[in-house]
Amino acid sequence: METIEVTLARELGMNPALGPLAAAFGPVLISRDMRRQSSPGWHGAPPALDPEEFSAGRPLLPEGGFQRPDADLTTAMSALVPLLRASLPGLAGELEALEEAVARGDLGPDAIWEAAFGGMAPVAGIAPELLSFVATEAVRPFLERQAEDLAALISGLPWQGNVCPICGGAPHMSMLRKPEGGEAFITAHGGKRFLRCSCCATEWAHKRVSCPSCGCEEPDELLVLRDPERPYERADCCTRCKGFLLCLDSAELVSVPHPDAAALVMAPLEARAMARKFRPLAGHIWSGLMA
Repeated sequence: METIEVTLARELGMNPALGPLAAAFGPVLISRDMRRQSSPGWHGAPPALDPEEFSAGRPLLPEGGFQRPDADLTTAMSALVPLLRASLPGLAGELEALEEAVARGDLGPDAIWEAAFGGMAPVAGIAPELLSFVATEAVRPFLERQAEDLAALISGLPWQGNVCPICGGAPHMSMLRKPEGGEAFITAHGGKRFLRCSCCATEWAHKRVSCPSCGCEEPDELLVLRDPERPYERADCCTRCKGFLLCLDSAELVSVPHPDAAALVMAPLEARAMARKFRPLAGHIWSGLMA
């Protein structure tokens, strides 16, 4: 799989119009990946696993069950906010106020963690939506790193759920991948379908022709949006529940793009789906700009 930098450089070479989007969010994605690699991961005893309950659809972790890296959360916020100020100049004033709040000690681990998971953690002078946005991005690398450590616990166990088997998060992207080890899975053009968690980046296999939101499998109710010049990218839309999910078909590509970079490149397709009144099953950090 390519690095984020390689994927974005290649795509910008083919489509310079992506420049502003890549300039705004590319550095954030690269920073997230670097922070994930240096995060501490899961420590201590692993969470309890009941294989029968798991296979029946209960994720490994209870809601909010990740370990909270208190010692690193404030440092992560302090490092992230200046990067966001440079990448998103339109929010510079609000982000400067947030940076000052972090420096004053107004944002401790409790407030950061609560804001990242959608809770109310009011900080004077900071819009709750902005705090949630930044806190979520600060926390996510820790969750991704812990999920990597926990993946071995569920390896080989059946999972039929439409949410993440690790944390129960909703998917925000899917990929079709070539089967590994000669697995005879492909029955038509393409590969095995994997959903990607919007919270911890875990991937899990899912039915190819099915809406991950409502389970609809009726061809007449499943709509595909794509650019004819980029047939390997699409938005899988469900007219029954009005949800959609970006999908990258990497089975026929020579180099497999990084999923986060691929999703950023597909932002115009995301905007097209939202313009047709479909809603993403879960958003990316730029999705609010697409609405």
